[in-house]
Amino acid sequence: MRRPPAVAARRRVHPAPRRAAFVRPRWPRSLKCSTLTATVSPPLRTPSGPRELAPARRVLRDVFGFADFRPGQAELIGAVLAGRDALGVMPTGGGKSLCYQIPALLAEDGMVLVVSPLLALMHDQVAALRQYGIAAAALNSTLEREEQAAVLDAALRERLRLLYVAPERFADLRFLAALRQLRVRLLAVDEAHCVSQWGHDFRPAYRDIAAARAAAGSPPLIALTATADARVRADIVQQLALRDPLVCVAGFDRPNLRLSAVRFANERERLAAVAQRLKEHRNGSAIVYCATRRQVEAVTTYLDRWRIECAAYHAGMPADERARVQNAFVNDTVRVIVATNAFGMGIDKPDVRLVIHAGLPQSLEAYYQEAGRAGRDGEPAECCLYWTPNDRRVPLFFIEREHPPAERVRELYRLIAAEAPGWVRIERLAADDPGGVNAAIHALERSGLVERRALAVRALPSGGEQAINLAVLEEHRRYALEKFAAMEEYARAGDCLRAQILRYFGEEHPAGRCGRCSVCAPRAAERDDAAARDETALFQTLRRLRRQIAERRGVPPYAIFTDATLREMAARLPRTPAEMIALPGVGRAKWAAFGEAFLEVTAAAAARAPAPVTRRRRAAAADEGSGAGLSATLRRSWELLRQGLDLETVARQRGLSPATIAEHLAELVELGLVRDIAPWVDPATLARIRQAANGSPIGRLGPLKDLLGEGVTFEQLRVARAWLNRERRG
Repeated sequence: MRRPPAVAARRRVHPAPRRAAFVRPRWPRSLKCSTLTATVSPPLRTPSGPRELAPARRVLRDVFGFADFRPGQAELIGAVLAGRDALGVMPTGGGKSLCYQIPALLAEDGMVLVVSPLLALMHDQVAALRQYGIAAAALNSTLEREEQAAVLDAALRERLRLLYVAPERFADLRFLAALRQLRVRLLAVDEAHCVSQWGHDFRPAYRDIAAARAAAGSPPLIALTATADARVRADIVQQLALRDPLVCVAGFDRPNLRLSAVRFANERERLAAVAQRLKEHRNGSAIVYCATRRQVEAVTTYLDRWRIECAAYHAGMPADERARVQNAFVNDTVRVIVATNAFGMGIDKPDVRLVIHAGLPQSLEAYYQEAGRAGRDGEPAECCLYWTPNDRRVPLFFIEREHPPAERVRELYRLIAAEAPGWVRIERLAADDPGGVNAAIHALERSGLVERRALAVRALPSGGEQAINLAVLEEHRRYALEKFAAMEEYARAGDCLRAQILRYFGEEHPAGRCGRCSVCAPRAAERDDAAARDETALFQTLRRLRRQIAERRGVPPYAIFTDATLREMAARLPRTPAEMIALPGVGRAKWAAFGEAFLEVTAAAAARAPAPVTRRRRAAAADEGSGAGLSATLRRSWELLRQGLDLETVARQRGLSPATIAEHLAELVELGLVRDIAPWVDPATLARIRQAANGSPIGRLGPLKDLLGEGVTFEQLRVARAWLNRERRG
């Protein structure tokens, strides 16, 4: 991979913006993208016709070890490579970070500046990128002054591909001065919902990003989030001053998550249920979320009596103790964490198999973000909401506190105006009542009475407090109560839980039972397939090896390989470097770093295994009915598809989109499990696709779809591509 030379920082000269027309792509049905004619910044790379994403696909495969993009990734990466602004809404675990990491590796010079409020995410992503041999660093408050200076110097000398910063960094005038000299090719904003007052986690420092972008030379900007309804998305575009962005919503469904909501009469019954569920839970890590610090301590004490090893985490603990607990969880030395919602933001741990909420969050956005920390690797996981009638008091208390009465707003304005024209630090105003300050300042902003920066606010010349727009406050309060009402409706479980979540975010849900929630399918007594697979001796051997390597390198185990990748190794038993590199999540970079040690284990296991078992596990194709080595979700799709059911029917029965089922079928074709695709792609259509491909390997589907027209669906193209590419390989 070509790396830019270390050169002295120099002033950039950008060519004048150019007008570019963008053709509306034909997205898969599960993907909603809008695109407009836009004024664009200089592109990171010059597009090269129909194959402009080929370099990105090579990086995806060779560096990150993935065979294909997930929904939304290709569209967003293509947009930013062409110099466009973009907003991506992708589910937790959907691969948001690759949307800026891949462009960073493809940029011919300069770097990508990543804005994130999450110190844990910065640390973990930088550690993971360095495992791939990618120059990355974070600039945050955990570093000593000398370390911060060294990171900034490396950035100025163009020795970094990615630099992570917190939004509060933009309040530092020295950093802003340095920013004007950095060659920023792309600005990536993670957790972009934090810029919106309508979002569930508003952070004022995000309001400084638009000004910081201008200081950096107005590079393209990609904003990413997992939870944003239409109102929040529109506010993100406005607050970040995105220029006619591509807005891509990849969907909110997480089909690998089993959702449940259970009402208990009192706290005693709930505690017993939490303990019992954790006793049963033997597969992966677990998080128990509590509403208050006091409840965290009570639940931890109760679990100790049950001899369930766990650790507490909340904002009232010393910072070093919180860091110790978090590291123990990330490194698998503590399996169960009991925490307030202060825990989990930015933790990229993929193998959390269970999340329990012992209380009601304030909104479905907050709940789904926290619950969505389960199953980031795509394997089955469970999200339990355990609630009692008394739970509503805590969220209602916070809602009232965050939306102060009119007199409190007037009092706050008088304090700010008394310092005019100077600035007043917000932490001083929030000393007595931190909850209501943000909402009050926002009302004053909307009234044109104050100007706000990340950490301070000042009064503007105006008509005085009589100009305060109190209707804004009431609107925010009413909106918060409506959100909590939706959360309560979900908890009552009168309808399919998955359908409720998708409707809330404005996404359609297929008619019928989803089969993956407590309303549609009561929990079976048997354990998940993943739990049974985890107990195999080979899988545990691979996990021990992973932990040893992670400890030597000082990174979390999942930064080496995820559990899902280890399961693939245990299922397929690779015996050669080529077979190992081909596994999902390996790739050439990780193979070069530490793949050989894992190959020694799998090759030895393959040599010991009986020949029929080895063939079945390596190819999953000796018997058309074999599902060995398949993930649980792929196996469930295969059980239905092998009955000859069409994609729409399987999608309805599984509660997934036809596009997702087509992806499953294509993977089954690649594995050799499917010997005839006629039930899904008739011979005449296959012949048309074969003729259009003209003997070449099929890459992007868009050009083929444009050529073939409406008579061929994207789902058919995806399946036919797998069939023809496998046929070509012999």
